[in-house]
Amino acid sequence: MNQSMSITAAQQQKLAISGRQMQGLKLLAMSLPELRAEIAAEMSANPAIEDMDHPLETPLSEVEAKLDREREQDEPDFPEDGYEPTVGHDEEAAERRQAFFDNLVKEETLQGHLVEQLPLSDIDAADFPMAEVLIGDLDEKGYYKGSLADVAMAFGKSEDEVIAVLAKIRDLDPPGCGSRTVEECLLSQLESIADPAVREDVRKIVSGHLADIEAGRTDAICKAHGFSKERFAAAMVALRSLDGRPGRQFPSERERVEFVNPEIHARKLDGRWIAETDERSLPEIRFSKSFEDLLKDKSQTAETKAYVRERIAAARAFREAIEKRRQTVRDIAQAVFDRQQDFFERGFGALKPLTELEVAAAVGVHGTTVSRTVRDKYAETPFGTIELRRFFSTGVKTAAGETVSQEAVLGKLREIVDGEDKSNPLSDEKIVAELKAAGYPVARRTVAKYRDKLGIPGRNDRVIA
Repeated sequence: MNQSMSITAAQQQKLAISGRQMQGLKLLAMSLPELRAEIAAEMSANPAIEDMDHPLETPLSEVEAKLDREREQDEPDFPEDGYEPTVGHDEEAAERRQAFFDNLVKEETLQGHLVEQLPLSDIDAADFPMAEVLIGDLDEKGYYKGSLADVAMAFGKSEDEVIAVLAKIRDLDPPGCGSRTVEECLLSQLESIADPAVREDVRKIVSGHLADIEAGRTDAICKAHGFSKERFAAAMVALRSLDGRPGRQFPSERERVEFVNPEIHARKLDGRWIAETDERSLPEIRFSKSFEDLLKDKSQTAETKAYVRERIAAARAFREAIEKRRQTVRDIAQAVFDRQQDFFERGFGALKPLTELEVAAAVGVHGTTVSRTVRDKYAETPFGTIELRRFFSTGVKTAAGETVSQEAVLGKLREIVDGEDKSNPLSDEKIVAELKAAGYPVARRTVAKYRDKLGIPGRNDRVIA
C-alpha cells in the first residue's frame, strides 16, 4: 500500500470574533446586578480604574481605602531589609480585597446553571451562542417558550437543527429543561429509571396516555398494553419519580425582577413614547490619575510603564464597551417602543405581534444581538415594570381576519377566568367557546397552554365551595 504525505493549500471562510467583540457581547447579555458585579471584578483586577460612580451603593474606592487603612495598621513602622516598592498593593491587602469580592455571592439561576454546562456537553462549540439564546427563553419550570423560527433565521439554521440543539440541552442538569411539552420533558428523564422493563412501560404510558392519566382512565391504559394492575402500579411509581417541572429547583432569571432596577424608562415626548436609559443604574468608569502619572515618573522602569499602558488601554476598552452596551440597549428598546406605541396608552391588549428579527432589521444589528439585549432587561412603563422580552409575541388571527398579539389572547383568557362562577369554574372547552365568541378562535390545547403560562390551574383546582 503506497502511503505518502503532502501539503495542500485551500481557501476557507471562518468567522473570527475579536476579544473586544466578545467582551461587548458578554456585557450586553448582563442584567444590571451582573454588570455591577462585573465592574467590581474588573476594578479589583485593574488598578487603572479608580471608581464606580453609583449613588445607590457604597463606592468601591471607599472599600479599597478601608482595606488600605487596615493594611497600614498591620504593617510595622519601618520596612524590613530588602524592601522594594512595587506598583499596586501588597500581597496581603490584595488577598483581603479579593476575599471581599469573592464574598459577593450571586444566587445561581437556572439559565446560568445550564450555560455553565455547555463546554462539557455534546453541543458543538459553534452552536454555543444559539444554545445560550434557547436557554434564555426557558420559563421558570424549565420549558422552552421561544420561537424556533426566529432562532433558526437569526443563526441561519433549519428548525430541525435548532430542535437538535434543544434536545441536547434536555440532557443537561437538571434533565428535561428545554422541553416544549410535558411528554418531551418526561421522556428525556427516562434514563433515571434503573429497571429497563419498567422504563419501557413508563415510555409507553408517557408517549400516548398522559391525557388518560389526567382523566383517571387507568383501565384503558392497561387494556391497550396488556398491563396487570401490579405492573401498571410499578410503572406509575417510577413515573412519579420524574419531574414535570425540572426548572423549579433553581430560581429563574424572571424571578429576579424584584431585585432589578428598570434600566429603561418610557417617557412621552411630543406625543411619542421614547426610551431613556437610567444613568444612575449604569455606572461611570473613571480612570486613576495617580496611576496614569506613573507614565511621567522617570524613576519607573520600562517594564512598569508598559504594564501601566496595558492596564489603561484595558480600562478604556472596558469603558467603551459599557457605553456601547448602553447605546445598544437604548436603540433596541426604542425600536420596540416605536412598534408598540399603542401599548403605552391601552396596555397589554394593544400589543402587536413582534419578532426579534423585525427589531434587528430596524436597528441594523444581528438577531442574536436583540436576543441578548432583551434578556433580563426591564422597562418602567405606565403599566408597571416589564421585561423587554414581553413586548415580543407571535400573532393570533382573529375571526375578523386581524392579527393580534398572543398577549391580547392571554389578557382575554385571564378576564374570562376572573369573571367565572368560582363554585362552578369553566372547563377548557367552555373557555374555548368564550374566546371564540370574543373573536379569538383558538384550539383547546392552546387554551391549556395559555392557562399554564398564566399560572391558572385546571377546572377542578379552581373550585371554591
